Amino acid sequence: MLDKNAKPGINRYSRLWIAMGCGLMSVASLSAFALFHHRDILTFIATLNTKQVTVAQLQQGKLKPVILIDVRSPEEYAEDRIGESPLVPLTDIELGFGVKQVQSIVKARVKSDQPQPIIVLYCTKGGRSVKAYKQLEKVARSSQELAGNETNNIKDISLNVVVLSGGITAWRQAVPAAKDAQILAPITLRSLIKSPSVTLLSE
Repeated sequence: MLDKNAKPGINRYSRLWIAMGCGLMSVASLSAFALFHHRDILTFIATLNTKQVTVAQLQQGKLKPVILIDVRSPEEYAEDRIGESPLVPLTDIELGFGVKQVQSIVKARVKSDQPQPIIVLYCTKGGRSVKAYKQLEKVARSSQELAGNETNNIKDISLNVVVLSGGITAWRQAVPAAKDAQILAPITLRSLIKSPSVTLLSE
């Protein structure tokens, strides 16, 4: 009798330990992947639901027209950037006014007869771009809900955003700075009107 009562208890505890072990292994695997990609776990998980484009896809003209936006710091931007991409730091996007800068950049480059561009966010390796993507996505969603039937407001906030996988690090491994203009010319919108709220490469 004691043996019969003990076995279900042992089985129950065994199942519990196995489930806990599987859970810990899953967390460890996620941590390993996150470390490999130089990201924290939350950012790595966020990348799983983020639209991304590879350097090869951009080079092949799979997406166009595109506007590249650098979300790194001004210091990093001064050292190197991709082509004539404007700077809108992640910190500005998180504070809110960076979202308006992104909208201003799109409005300045797009004419009424042009298709809606794809915004390609990039940073060093992708972590900050994912955070910027999530922030822009969240603001766009809430603004659309608030706008209701006001189509002008929806049009203003409408941004088609993706993240450059691997960031400028992956780009530079494939494209030297001297080749940026040649690669980007067929796929980017370049008719940028100067605006005080927009940081330009030429400034």
